[in-house]
Amino acid sequence: MILHSRIGRVLGVISTLGTLLFFTACSDTIDPPPMSREQYIEVYVEIINAADEEPDSIAASQRAQEILERRGITQDELLAYAEHYIDDPELLAEVWFEIESRIRNPEDRDTTAVEEEGEARAIDSRAQSDGR
Repeated sequence: MILHSRIGRVLGVISTLGTLLFFTACSDTIDPPPMSREQYIEVYVEIINAADEEPDSIAASQRAQEILERRGITQDELLAYAEHYIDDPELLAEVWFEIESRIRNPEDRDTTAVEEEGEARAIDSRAQSDGR
């Protein structure tokens, strides 16, 4: 029963994020990402883990807002990160696989190579979108 409840809360958070990403994809303007890949991953891991500890979605939402405020990040900045890479679904999938991996295995935190590869891809992606 506890596992079912935990899975339900995590799926609820992921479902909400998916909806936000869908609406973000419909936007015409794309600003540079306001944070690094590592920051994005760390924030989402913390938010999902915190949501798992809360008794309901309202408490989970409040906790997520506290996490964002403590880290000095807004919801709009999280969306801007995803929006920036919306045309690179492979990169976004890699980010979400890393988030999932860290949730399942909190001790796996060495992502230096993944981070460097992602940053190189981001530079290539920006160059292509700028017509270079």
